[in-house]
Amino acid sequence: MHTIEISDDVYEAALRTAALDSIDVNTLIEGLVRRHVEYIDLFRESSPDLPPFSLERYEMDRTPGEAEEDYQDRLRMFTSL
Repeated sequence: MHTIEISDDVYEAALRTAALDSIDVNTLIEGLVRRHVEYIDLFRESSPDLPPFSLERYEMDRTPGEAEEDYQDRLRMFTSL
């Protein structure tokens, strides 16, 4: 058994979500991790030759009529990744 640390706000969200499903937080987190692992494994099996996603090869399109300030705001959402 291992212990992980998550922020208080994420734990509170997990607690609320688990309660809606009538399970405890540990069961919720384990289920989420298991499903994510299955998803990643399935994706890798179906597309083994695809390179990992990278924003380095991505060029953001401008929305017609978009102001420069709006474009830069939108661009900043991705440059921190």
